[in-house]
Amino acid sequence: MTEEIKQETKEEEKKETPETKPSNNAKPQPKEKKDKIKEQIAKLEEQLKDQHNEYLKVYAEMENTKKRLKEESIKDRKYASQKVVGELIGPIDMLVKIVSSKAPSPEIENYLIGFKMIANQLVDILKSEGLTEIEALNKEFDPNLMQAVSVEENNNLADNIVVKVMQTGYMYKDRVLRPAMVTVNKNNKKKEGK
Repeated sequence: MTEEIKQETKEEEKKETPETKPSNNAKPQPKEKKDKIKEQIAKLEEQLKDQHNEYLKVYAEMENTKKRLKEESIKDRKYASQKVVGELIGPIDMLVKIVSSKAPSPEIENYLIGFKMIANQLVDILKSEGLTEIEALNKEFDPNLMQAVSVEENNNLADNIVVKVMQTGYMYKDRVLRPAMVTVNKNNKKKEGK
């Protein structure tokens, strides 16, 4: 539409030759008309520019929303079974401890063998879902993965080494599901040297 108006004004300017130009005595209506048309063209061009900028903003916002939703969807699928795995850890831990204990009679020993097989299958299923055990024993204490429950003093071991795991900790993919409950060594050689 703006191109048509521009073309019309150019054609009108071409038609005006020295013979057809209005004299000074005539009314300057065509010039005023041209000025109005030029103003309208400028307004329309400004509106078009504003509309285009608005379109680009909305388009960019929509693309960002698409990316964010896609990332959230991937994250939701990745951690979909986290809640179930987290709730199963406690009972399976108890089952593993029970089947690891010594049976008081041969009859119960047979039951424990069967339960041990079931416990191993459950642990394998959870591992296939992304569950991993936090290895803490004889490692340096890491507050991001472990929770110190008590402290022992042993000068034969280095400072901040885990000497006992009271409860196994677990990671689900790259998240800590349950921190390991540990006993940490505090070396008193430094205090004795002073």
